Amino acid sequence: MTQVFEREVLPDGSVRIRSHKTEFVFTRPKASVLVVTITGYDKGQLGTAPLDEIGSALRVAAPVQLFVDARNAVGATVRVSEDWTRFLTRHAADLEHVHVLVGSKMVELTVAIARHLSRIERLMQIYSDPGIFETQLEAACRRHAS
Repeated sequence: MTQVFEREVLPDGSVRIRSHKTEFVFTRPKASVLVVTITGYDKGQLGTAPLDEIGSALRVAAPVQLFVDARNAVGATVRVSEDWTRFLTRHAADLEHVHVLVGSKMVELTVAIARHLSRIERLMQIYSDPGIFETQLEAACRRHAS
């Protein structure tokens, strides 16, 4: 299946990838801090592009603290979840920590399963409180001055 999506570099240097009702925005507040904001339902319409963007960041500045803001994510297909699980397993050594903010029980369960199957329980923290997530992001940016 051919994926049709748009990749755009925003004025602040962030990268936005989007397709029908799904959007990922990748922001680098510090060299070793990557924020991924997900909106919509990921049915795989973006192919490997989201994981490729994260992989590119890891090649440049590993280890990275990865912050995934999924509060506006609706969900993901099983195949997409499996792709994330494989990616996290393969890149665990490149990740200092993974912080995931969820906005629904369905997304929380999907992320928890991926965390368990990728065996990165110690590396990943799941949040339902945006304030705690933002505090962790601010602290990571202060620690990783560059």
